[in-house]
Amino acid sequence: MPNSVEDAVESTFKLRPMGGHVGAEITDTDFSKPQSPATFGALRAALGRYGVLFFRDQQLNVEQYVRFGEQFGQLEDNDTLAHVAGFPQVGELIKEASHVTSIGDMWHVDHTYLPVPMRYTMLRAMELPPFGGDTLFLSAKAAFAALPDGLKETLRSLKALHSRSYLIRDARYAAQFFKERPPKTDKIEKNKTAIHPAVIRLPDTDEEVLFVNPGYVVKFDGWTQKLSQGLLDALFDHSLQPEFQCRFQWRPGSIIIWDNLQTWHFAVNDYHGHRRSMQRLVIA
Repeated sequence: MPNSVEDAVESTFKLRPMGGHVGAEITDTDFSKPQSPATFGALRAALGRYGVLFFRDQQLNVEQYVRFGEQFGQLEDNDTLAHVAGFPQVGELIKEASHVTSIGDMWHVDHTYLPVPMRYTMLRAMELPPFGGDTLFLSAKAAFAALPDGLKETLRSLKALHSRSYLIRDARYAAQFFKERPPKTDKIEKNKTAIHPAVIRLPDTDEEVLFVNPGYVVKFDGWTQKLSQGLLDALFDHSLQPEFQCRFQWRPGSIIIWDNLQTWHFAVNDYHGHRRSMQRLVIA
């Protein structure tokens, strides 16, 4: 970890890395109480370094949760999920005990089909199943760094098509979790698309990141989908190596924030017959 980040962390809170490339747990800090600007500056630096931060035992009301999220940037009103009454920024991600599918149970990066992808996502546990429901993360920054130099150079010249319809293929699936309901499938706006460089640089550190993901990327711009698939599959297989990953086990009071520019995530759907409820903030 760079000395500037290390020094800032040591002076404000305790940090424990969760993996060799991604994830760190922040301990011994109660965010229901006011924190100094230096604390949040150090958190933002740590988030840039580790890609995702995990917080335990945070007993926040919804107003405190919103204020916590605002320390990382401007909150967006959620435009797809149901939200907490009076708080349009706080989306509700709920899997009922009767649901079979689960939102997010595939490797993806949130909303890359938008012209300007969201920067951060924050999620907190409200109701948890008695087992399972972990969330996996991987570092697309570390995955890119481990590629051969020649392939890196090729990827720097490419752009990729991201499409919402590539993830949300089934209107019944979408209706289970999103505000829209069939038969108004046209209102789901499945056809939102955007083209982004296959390699981006992080605004804060200028580090390069592989910016393609299995959830939304259809093909490389100017290539056919068939021709694109071989390279995309190879990149996805490479990125999914265990050494680039970490796994988080939720507990009551847990909160996560992650950087969508440098991480992928996967919500494990292994708790059938039980309810799981989360609250999400989207940070521009």
